[in-house]
Amino acid sequence: MSEKDGNGVSRRSFLAATGAVGVVGITGCLGGDTAITASGSNTVAPITQEAAESYQNTREDAFVDVSPEGTGAGFSDFCQGRSDIQSASRDITNDEIEDCDANGVDYSRYTVGLDGLAVVKNAENDWVDNITLDELRRIWEFESDVDRWSDVRDDWPDEEMSLTARDSASGTFDYFTENVVGERGDIRDDYSATSQTNEIMDAVASETHGFGWGGLGYAEAVIQDGGSLELVPVESDQDGEFYLPTEENVESGLYSPLARPLFFFVNHATLQDSPDLIGSFVRHYINNQDDFADAAGFFAAPDEEQNDNHGRFNEVLQSLGIEDEVSVEAQYY
Repeated sequence: MSEKDGNGVSRRSFLAATGAVGVVGITGCLGGDTAITASGSNTVAPITQEAAESYQNTREDAFVDVSPEGTGAGFSDFCQGRSDIQSASRDITNDEIEDCDANGVDYSRYTVGLDGLAVVKNAENDWVDNITLDELRRIWEFESDVDRWSDVRDDWPDEEMSLTARDSASGTFDYFTENVVGERGDIRDDYSATSQTNEIMDAVASETHGFGWGGLGYAEAVIQDGGSLELVPVESDQDGEFYLPTEENVESGLYSPLARPLFFFVNHATLQDSPDLIGSFVRHYINNQDDFADAAGFFAAPDEEQNDNHGRFNEVLQSLGIEDEVSVEAQYY
């Protein structure tokens, strides 16, 4: 994984910048026929921002406004037709599909990377060597009776835990609660909730008894910058062993259930309205998606996913009758 983006900016600085809603691109202009709006996931935003800056470097009249308000909040805008691109750290829900259908928003989905959702502790915490899925569930479930480390394991300190994690507008929140706690949205109500993953990592790094979870790229940014943060090995539901979210463990499926695909969605109506602007951005994104994922601290999707992305986008362009209006050509594996 790259520590710096193409402009020599540290990934920690880059991820902190994408933590703010409404990231400003290098052209510094808003609106107009050459603006692309990209809503959605705070986790996937760094990948989309890498794509945005790279595209803007090839097309000076273009501007891509990346607004990482969270997957759920982003889908609210996207399904109202208010954004061109939707980044997502989970798949679209049935309710969101119905919302898009009700508003006549047609779309397509593309897989752009893999993430290992990171469970993190403060680096001064020398008692948590690993954690089981049942222990994670007990800590985070609704009306949890776990307040102190000793409530989890008897030999852990009798000290209060300081819990920080994503809020309910987040796809990461949805994924964690569904796959660890057991039901989407089921979570204790006395933790510090935030829409910004970098705030989670900073909070845990600044408090000895801090504990939380969020996108891996944000955790590694803090660690590489010397922050007092460590990843916790998590029990796998595949073999019962404990694993860190390394590339090998994520891609092999051993870091399960906390490994997940990352997506972006394209609004077909605005694509048809601005086929070369938006279509060329999508092509540029897919062509270089491995590099963008790596630069943002995530892992590349399998090669066949990139080829499937191109094939799916070809079908969309053909169905809209605009395949000859996109100037960027597909690059296949």
